[in-house]
Amino acid sequence: MHARDLVPLSALALAALTLGVGCTEEPSRPTGAAATTGAAPAASAEKPGAASQAPQAPQVTGQAAPASPPTPEGKGTIKGVVKFTGKPVEMKVPTARKDAPFCQDKEVAYNAVIVNDGKLKDTFVRIAVGGVQGSWKAPDTHAVVDQKDCMYEPRIQGVVADQQVDIKNSDRTLHNVHTYKGSETLFNQAQPRGGDPLTKTWKDGIIKLTCDIHPWMRGFVVVTDHPFFTVSGDDGSFTIEKIPAGKYKLEAWHPRYGLKTAEVSVADDKPAQVTFTYAGTEPEPAENKDELKGLW
Repeated sequence: MHARDLVPLSALALAALTLGVGCTEEPSRPTGAAATTGAAPAASAEKPGAASQAPQAPQVTGQAAPASPPTPEGKGTIKGVVKFTGKPVEMKVPTARKDAPFCQDKEVAYNAVIVNDGKLKDTFVRIAVGGVQGSWKAPDTHAVVDQKDCMYEPRIQGVVADQQVDIKNSDRTLHNVHTYKGSETLFNQAQPRGGDPLTKTWKDGIIKLTCDIHPWMRGFVVVTDHPFFTVSGDDGSFTIEKIPAGKYKLEAWHPRYGLKTAEVSVADDKPAQVTFTYAGTEPEPAENKDELKGLW
């Protein structure tokens, strides 16, 4: 209730109130990109806490605040290879596949461990979460996970935080997409043959995709707060480009053999070279226990 409803005011007082100063509403501040594979492979670097900001000078009414500068694109490159020195697990056709309608039509060997000439495929390699200064918006391009021949394809890939991921079913059978972050179920949704893609986003973590109908099916989407990541190819090689010069912690994560790390210095004029080596005796990572148990 206003004071003027209780006590008559003089004309002079009314004029003073009319000229009184109002409060302008401060615009909301955008939230920064979330850190990822917080549930990253084991030892992700944490972002340092932001320093408290000094009070800002008032701005002239009607003048827009200057836009923050875009994150500069770097010129550095990291090249490397993932080696495997032990005896790899023999990949066979999962026993349950032979009894599953539609899936039994093709004898597809499992793909958890693929080694060619001592080089390990499907190892996810990235600069550690929070390790690159700057802010990166999720790309408009959607990442794609396909269910094809009763397998997830690709087996492992990376996305930027909040990037949209389309999960497709190219098989002529029903699948259900059951995803986990650690031991927590994120969603469990049936996807019939010919159904629309399931479009999802995640802010961080190693997302594991499974199928309760076909229990051998497994795939991984690793979410990072920047775009500096890749996956080792058939020959174990990998390349990460357009990195700002500096010193970084590099992570390699394999769903069967877990996390390796390396320190690397990146310059603009010469690619940094990195080698990761797995012996095949490493324990299974917490994010993917017992994948091969009971498959054959």
